[in-house]
Amino acid sequence: MSIKAYRSALRSIVRGYWSGAIDAGQFDGEMTNAINRRLAEAFEEGAKECGIKPDEFTEEEWLALGKAVQSELTFVSGLGEAIEQNSKANKGKLGPLLQRVELWVNRYNDVKNQAKTLICGNLKYRWQLGPTEHCVDCAKLSGRVYRGSIWQKYGILPQSHELACGGWRCQCSLVPTDEPVTRGRPPKLSTKSIHQAVLA
Repeated sequence: MSIKAYRSALRSIVRGYWSGAIDAGQFDGEMTNAINRRLAEAFEEGAKECGIKPDEFTEEEWLALGKAVQSELTFVSGLGEAIEQNSKANKGKLGPLLQRVELWVNRYNDVKNQAKTLICGNLKYRWQLGPTEHCVDCAKLSGRVYRGSIWQKYGILPQSHELACGGWRCQCSLVPTDEPVTRGRPPKLSTKSIHQAVLA
């Protein structure tokens, strides 16, 4: 899976900058390359579940991918500053920085979900709780069924920054289903996420 490659790449970049093997410019360049490449793969993976190939993407779909990538790139400098402050030379520990990488890796699933709901907009999906503790938003979304376009319209997706849990450890998923669509609109989310505060 490409998510494993994304995790491996990010861990290597973080370790390299922390240890002094690469400098700030190289860190920025390698992070940008990894985000561009792997999140594009995530988007393509989500589209593949609908039988759509990249050469069949609409302008709207390409724009959605670009927006997802640009959003993640805004957090690179904050991560770089954290690594610099906690570098090996400054007697910082690598472990907490590698734990932080997992927050980045989960964006892969977020982008995959975005593609799936945008491109497979006419399919129905049921919110399936993951095997972890659940925030108030995920709990109230559990079992609800909407067309992918509705999940997308309201910006309610597993691993989303907008969930009460921030989405970074969310293991919920949208599962294709033949069950009836839930009446009414999706419920309002309870809070905004603290994703930016954590990654910045």
